[in-house]
Amino acid sequence: MGSDNGNWCLIESDPGVFTELIQNMGAKDVQVEELYSLDSDTLHALAPVHGLIFLFKWQGASSSEPPAGPTTESEHVYFAQQIIQNACATQAILSVLLNRSDDIELGETLNNFRSFSVDLPPDMRGLALTNCDQIREVHNSFVRPEAFLSDEKRPATKDDDVFHFISYVPVGGRLYELDGLKNRPVDHGETSDWLNDVGEVIQKRMSEYSQSEIRFNLLAVIGDRRKILTQKITTMDADISKLLKRLEALRLDDRADSHDEVNRVESQIGMLNSERVELEHMMEIENDKFAKYRTDNALRKHNFIPMVYQLLRGMAMKGSLEPATEQAKELGKKRARQPRQE
Repeated sequence: MGSDNGNWCLIESDPGVFTELIQNMGAKDVQVEELYSLDSDTLHALAPVHGLIFLFKWQGASSSEPPAGPTTESEHVYFAQQIIQNACATQAILSVLLNRSDDIELGETLNNFRSFSVDLPPDMRGLALTNCDQIREVHNSFVRPEAFLSDEKRPATKDDDVFHFISYVPVGGRLYELDGLKNRPVDHGETSDWLNDVGEVIQKRMSEYSQSEIRFNLLAVIGDRRKILTQKITTMDADISKLLKRLEALRLDDRADSHDEVNRVESQIGMLNSERVELEHMMEIENDKFAKYRTDNALRKHNFIPMVYQLLRGMAMKGSLEPATEQAKELGKKRARQPRQE
């Protein structure tokens, strides 16, 4: 993995964390969605999909390491090597965003970073990311408060579980795997519809692990669903308005064939209204999701340690801490003796 943490904290692999991180870096109209299926229909239902982020247990250098140096096809891919271990998640996100700058409004911070680093070689791009204060500050805003701090730096051993993020992104009609621990992008070939092809690539990657290994996480970087749904509702409202005007004109027409047309238009309006109700329901789900993201992220960042300390201190001063501790122990033993219900 990377050389050390370089004052970058570890962050949780969570769609709410990644969505807020992207927003705080300045990119607009982008969110992250967790995936539970790789089938093409699931991926197409989330369109536009800008890229995928795959989390897996790192097993050391891959035997499929690409040869050194860029290929002609990959020269236009924005690829940075990973210098700092804990920056892995943010680097995977940036691998998607910075390669989709034609489709994503990156914002000032990311636009400036891309412009500064785009002509650098991959190792220097990684170093530039390491030293980008704005991106590091956003990344580190998700640090979890720790009850105990240690200056000890112990390298990971073969017995430790080390996880790694990589990205899959379409660039120039080809599907690329961007792994900061490799020396260049992995080219998975031409693709006319990358969402149809990426599932097989990831499944093959997962098959390299033992059948007992199930600790994978797949996230999609997609367009903001709220904006897409708002646009669909606006378009639908315009269509309904046109049909209502058409219906009003038909009802003033006494011709026999107009009655059939009235029934047809009324049917269309009914169908559109039903679809609109469904879109509003989907919008409500997205709004609730983002509200939960805000709450969860606030709880992640909040330091509850002083509150817990004062609570325990108060209980100790009143003499209720030791009895409460003993009661909790007894309850734990009682639960342990109870048979598990299948």
